[in-house]
Amino acid sequence: MAKEKIALGINLRQNKITGNSGYGKYYPEVDVQKTLSLRGFAKHMTDHGSMFGRDILEAVLIKITECLPELVSQGVPVQLDGLGTFYPTAQVKKDAGVASIEAMDGLNPNDIVEAIHIRFLPDTSKLDNISGKVFKESCSLELRNIVDTQKVTINDKVRVVQTLTPIATAVAQTRAGGSSNSGSGSGTNTGGNTGGNTGGNDGGDNGGGGGDDGMQI
Repeated sequence: MAKEKIALGINLRQNKITGNSGYGKYYPEVDVQKTLSLRGFAKHMTDHGSMFGRDILEAVLIKITECLPELVSQGVPVQLDGLGTFYPTAQVKKDAGVASIEAMDGLNPNDIVEAIHIRFLPDTSKLDNISGKVFKESCSLELRNIVDTQKVTINDKVRVVQTLTPIATAVAQTRAGGSSNSGSGSGTNTGGNTGGNTGGNDGGDNGGGGGDDGMQI
């Protein structure tokens, strides 16, 4: 019997940016769970029927974490078939554009480059396409919570906490005449940490994460 696919939780967060075209609307973001460690990842691979033990898989993964950044730091993109390509990009310092060719004489690149980022571009080949819309088809989406961020006072200190209200609960409260404000949530950071940004447009990239599938690290 095939294993039941584990759902990818989708939370909704209200856009509270006054004057924005999407103000007051709720936009989706992923309910991100606790990060899995390298050791945990190796165990997961072992549990999926790998012919190698966790110690071997862990050793291979560690070697990848050593060699991949080394190659990327040398300007060599690394493609892992079926996963994607890791490659470097330069972040320019503010107002650091070179005005002319003459100004390039004796220029130190450290004076114009703020940082070097490792970026990841998912595989888009016909055989192993895991880019955005295609990858969505391999996910089982499930609506979960309304997310809200509030300031609370704990031990005389003001802290920002995240509250999660189950959507079914919020809908029931609203229909019963209660408040639809997710601030009446059932706790903080329950069910994982949410990811993504609240969108600002009625159409297009409402989730704030549009554009290409490249991810900056």
